[in-house]
Amino acid sequence: MLKPLNQAGDTIVEVMVVLAILGLAIGISYATANQSLLNTRQAQENSQASEYVQSQVEALRYLAPNSKTNPNDNIFLPPTPAPPNSLYCIHDASAGSPLAIYPTADSCSFGPIPYTVLIYNCDQVTTSPCDSPNIAANSDTFVVQATWPDVSGQGNDTVTMVYRVHPQ
Repeated sequence: MLKPLNQAGDTIVEVMVVLAILGLAIGISYATANQSLLNTRQAQENSQASEYVQSQVEALRYLAPNSKTNPNDNIFLPPTPAPPNSLYCIHDASAGSPLAIYPTADSCSFGPIPYTVLIYNCDQVTTSPCDSPNIAANSDTFVVQATWPDVSGQGNDTVTMVYRVHPQ
């Protein structure tokens, strides 16, 4: 089988064009997969933060009605030792122990990713996130907020939940 003399192989320009197209396709595929993985990780972190926030709301649900400061008013405060105007969190001191109040942000870190989960008593604290116009100053309202480093390393992400205690 002899090759006709006028038939030649691919030129270097054709090969370069094909390689450029393949490189572009692989680059776009990599960028799409990388963004998809970042979005998945961010969704997992948001889900975990929501669980931590929900656990704090459940702890508030348990403690707040049992810690009314004055039977004649509607202000619910956490039990001591947390000062009424400080930020705090609630969790077990050790396995099997009752819930305890931790009044410093250092003790309010949860999980392998440093989620900082804080409770704001909006009856006592007027700073963010309690300064929303939707939250009345005397409404027995707590704001629970989780903050953690963003997946991309640019700032922080937050999950916030508002809980209002109704006297029984």
